Amino acid sequence: MLDNIYPESIDASGKYLRLTLQYISQYNLPYNPITYALWYEYTTGRNEKLLADIQALQKNEIDISFEIVLKLFRKHVVNNQVLLAEKKGSEFQTILTEMARQLGNSGDELDDQGNSLKNHAKKLSRTTSIEDASAIAQEIVLKTKSVVTSSRNLKKKMDETISEISTLNEELKGIKQAAKTDILTGLLNRRGFDEAISEAQQYSITHKKAFSIIFTDIDHFKKVNDTHGHLIGDNVLKMLSRLLNEHIKGKDTAARFGGEEFILILPDTPLKGAFILAEQIRKNLQTMRWVAKNSGQSIGAITISLGVAQYKPEETVKSLIQRADNALYFAKENGRNKTVTELDMATA
Repeated sequence: MLDNIYPESIDASGKYLRLTLQYISQYNLPYNPITYALWYEYTTGRNEKLLADIQALQKNEIDISFEIVLKLFRKHVVNNQVLLAEKKGSEFQTILTEMARQLGNSGDELDDQGNSLKNHAKKLSRTTSIEDASAIAQEIVLKTKSVVTSSRNLKKKMDETISEISTLNEELKGIKQAAKTDILTGLLNRRGFDEAISEAQQYSITHKKAFSIIFTDIDHFKKVNDTHGHLIGDNVLKMLSRLLNEHIKGKDTAARFGGEEFILILPDTPLKGAFILAEQIRKNLQTMRWVAKNSGQSIGAITISLGVAQYKPEETVKSLIQRADNALYFAKENGRNKTVTELDMATA
């Protein structure tokens, strides 16, 4: 489960967050999910190899740039998740192997006991002596009790093994989900997006259903970061993510495509329906007023531009995204804070 990856309490995680922000500020790094994750791992002290690499840089008085952060992130954070998944997979395989061994041993034992009972039954059918019959009957009772005990022990072992398998399965699901989730916004990341849009494409082909995507980008987002700082910029990204999630339903999916770009995947939705949804999101966002909590300074309105495209049979996902991106670019070039569909591009 995810709580096994980051098991800290609220108080402990708060302390690590404060230290994380200090390091990011110290090295003048951008306040983005990658720097958060790297320095959070560092401040917890549990990643010994990361500690060693950073301490070596500090000892040699090497300025830790974002390029160095990226290398350390790939080496120590991303790879750790891969190693954790491999470890859980290995544990899973070990449990299954042990389960098969127990079943085999128990099966052999039950076969032996069953054969012994058959032999005693044959002896009982042939004897004419009451004393011999009583002795054989006693042996049958003892063997029967032994079979029952073996069966109970096997059931207990199987119950324990099944419980272990269930726990491991949940942990593997958590690791898999974490690998597909954007740290900052909680939406799908690029890996999760690729999987989701591939599923939507397959669903559209199999069921002959229309599906559309909405490609959106925050207007003048660099200005927000430059004027108010990356923490405010991150809050804008998180608020927009919540807004997107509030407007989608059913099989719809929201993903952070990169930076301030987001994509909505809308199965069972034709172009017109996607346009209506895009306009609802755009208009809702532009009515919101943003204020920096720490300073009380008004950030003003945050707006987005959106491009909408509908999947065409037999086209590639790359082609679909490109058409939505072209529509988004057209919206940006023609005033921003508007929704443009691929049909608008055709008539422009």
